[in-house]
Amino acid sequence: MTDQLAATPAAGKKPVRLILIEDHADFRESVSMVLTERGYDCVGEFSTMEDALEAIRGGLVADLVLSDLGLPGMSGVDGIRKVRELLPLVQVLVLTAFTDKAKVFAALEAGAHGYLVKAGSAARLIATLEEVLAGGTPLDPKIAGMILQTFRQLSPIQGAETLSARECEVLQLSAKGLTRQEVADRLEISQHSVTEYIKRCFDKLHVRNLPSAVSEAIRRGLLDLS
Repeated sequence: MTDQLAATPAAGKKPVRLILIEDHADFRESVSMVLTERGYDCVGEFSTMEDALEAIRGGLVADLVLSDLGLPGMSGVDGIRKVRELLPLVQVLVLTAFTDKAKVFAALEAGAHGYLVKAGSAARLIATLEEVLAGGTPLDPKIAGMILQTFRQLSPIQGAETLSARECEVLQLSAKGLTRQEVADRLEISQHSVTEYIKRCFDKLHVRNLPSAVSEAIRRGLLDLS
């Protein structure tokens, strides 16, 4: 987390309230410093999920929760479920060293809105947070590759509703781990258009996150990731 980022938030824009849950003090402080410099309001920093939940039950609120999975005591996966129960509108992003399939899918099924590996840069973290806040489900490129490999093994089934060619393009690039801005640059469209295409995909496929959208699109024979 050494990248230098702009320290001033957009003029007149209310700071995003963020809860950080990370048991390694040095890393937690590093992430907190980067986020604060970028204009985020770190309203709570905790080393255990239990402490974070206690504070939330006591009235602490936030727009976004950034959490590790390998925490002492209650795991991050179990904690995500409880956080979503207490703060149903909060966006949850996983920031962890774990890349094994079981933990990735468990976190997403628990309600995580994105999954980022700690080895990434500060710039990548900020871009991912912004995408989560915009309603996306960003995945670290390493995680995206693993998920795509899993989905390639699914047997296609036919569905009643289809996706447009552009919707398929956007979904495929997003599934590969590209941010919305990267997808927009690749396809020479606006980031707003990318967001709208992804929302249409979610609506047509009756899903709520990116991994589920990719899985369902493959099952329906709408997406070819070979």
